[in-house]
Amino acid sequence: MSVTETLIWEKRVQTPEETAEVAELFVREQLAPGDVVALRGDLGSGKTFFSKAVCRILETNEASSPTFTIVNVYEYADGLTVYHFDFYRIDLPAELLNLGLDDYFYGDGICLIEWPEKLGDLLPLKHYRLDFEPDADNPTGRTIRLHGIAPNK
Repeated sequence: MSVTETLIWEKRVQTPEETAEVAELFVREQLAPGDVVALRGDLGSGKTFFSKAVCRILETNEASSPTFTIVNVYEYADGLTVYHFDFYRIDLPAELLNLGLDDYFYGDGICLIEWPEKLGDLLPLKHYRLDFEPDADNPTGRTIRLHGIAPNK
């Protein structure tokens, strides 16, 4: 099945505080229960920082990189659950087949996924994608692009 990719916005940030402001914009204007969010970028590009900011805005407990546990679960005050995945150490999508990903991806929680490219075809067709591109001239600068991805009808 083919998908349509729509650029929703592009933000250039120079500081971690500005990155947190973009996370707040995303939470307030886009994010809803049941959403799957794929965060793409190199190591150190801001994916985990952004995820932490989202969790702070939602008033969950503090997010950390789940690199060694694959998924961390954060409970929101009104019952919303945030699942923060980090697939950095996954070599093949087949390694994830027994995790019950459908229960996470098609449930009522919010899924924040670092290294979504490791999922292959397991990533839902409908999702948001945030691309983090570091600024070569500023170590804390980034361009963050939000795309909406949806299957064609």
